[in-house]
Amino acid sequence: MKTLLTIFVSVLVAASQQKSNPKTGSKVTEEDMKKALAVHNKARKAVGVPALVWSADLAKYAQAWADQLAAKCKMQHRPHAGKWKQLYGENIYWGSTSSYTVEDACNAWLEEKKYFKNVSLSAKNWEKTGHYTQMIWKSTTKIGLGKAVCEGGDVIVVANYDPAGNYMGEKAY
Repeated sequence: MKTLLTIFVSVLVAASQQKSNPKTGSKVTEEDMKKALAVHNKARKAVGVPALVWSADLAKYAQAWADQLAAKCKMQHRPHAGKWKQLYGENIYWGSTSSYTVEDACNAWLEEKKYFKNVSLSAKNWEKTGHYTQMIWKSTTKIGLGKAVCEGGDVIVVANYDPAGNYMGEKAY
């Protein structure tokens, strides 16, 4: 039993110390990058908006916030002011074990589609669909994601979008 626990802790430590991939700009693998883009771009194609492209700079930005959240193992959006000021659109995902993937996060956001009607966003209709609407926002062109693992094994995925979407009073597409 001790050996299994030691292996588990070693995997968690290795995951938290994983270096960023120079091609993706974050701890997201190239394979995960492709899967995330595929989920997003399939959703975008379904509503007739142009595909997103990956931005290593956005991924680096997302990774910094994912690491910050994982250090305290808490989930929250970037603040609107200060050192960690939010500059882009943002989706966040929390998985309760290290087996959750970036693709799982994207599919969870996509699940909100079932509540979506392309009407002008308001505080009333945005709450159930805000992740999905950011995925398909008509003027968004770039995406980057970061992934971090908390000490206890929970996974945090942060996606940043440029330009941001989800403007109240506007339609997603």
